[in-house]
Amino acid sequence: MKNLKSVITNSFSIVFGILIYVFLSQNFFTYSVNISRNPTSGASTGYQLIRNLFEGGDSTPASLAMVVSLFIISILAGLMIICSVYSLLRNFNVVKYENEKLDKTISIINFVLGVLIAIFAIVAISCTSAYLNDGLDMTIATTAAESLTAAGMPNVTAEIVLANLMTDYTANIAWANVVNLILSILTAVSTSLTFVFDRKSNN
Repeated sequence: MKNLKSVITNSFSIVFGILIYVFLSQNFFTYSVNISRNPTSGASTGYQLIRNLFEGGDSTPASLAMVVSLFIISILAGLMIICSVYSLLRNFNVVKYENEKLDKTISIINFVLGVLIAIFAIVAISCTSAYLNDGLDMTIATTAAESLTAAGMPNVTAEIVLANLMTDYTANIAWANVVNLILSILTAVSTSLTFVFDRKSNN
C-alpha cells in the first residue's frame, strides 16, 4: 500500500460518485397546481430530466441549462469513479505497471473532474430554481391547453390557461437535488485532497 490517505479519499470519491447516480433517480423538483379547480401534482427525477433532453422536452434557457448540467454530471461522475478506481488499484499494487507520468495525469484529471462536478451541480440547482419560478408554469399550462383542446374546448391556449384557469401553483426543489449538490461538493473536496496527497507522495 503506497498512500493510505489517498486510499481513503479515493474510496470516498467512489462512494460519492455512486451516490450521485443513486440520487439522480429521486425527485429533483415537485409541483402542485389547480387547473379549472382540478388539483394536479407532479415531480421529475434527475433521470427523467436527462431523458427529456433527448426527447425534445421543454426548451426554455433555464430548463435546457439544468438538464445539460445533469447530463454532464452523469458523465463526469462515471469518469471520476474510473480514475479513483485506477488510483486505488495502483495503491494496492493490483496495477503494477509503473508509469509516473500516467499516475500524475490521472490524479490531475480526477481533481479536475471533481471540481467540474461541483460546478455543474451548482449550475443545475440554480437553473432548477429559475425554471420553477419562470418556465415550469408555462409548460404545465401548455400541457393543460392541449388536454382541454383534445377534450373539445377549442381556442384554449396556454396563455389563457395560465391567466384564467391555473391557480395555487407551487413548485419546490426536491431533497435529492440538494443532496446531489452536497455530494458534488464533497466529491470536489475528496478529489482535491487526493490530488494533494498524491503530489506529496510523489515528492
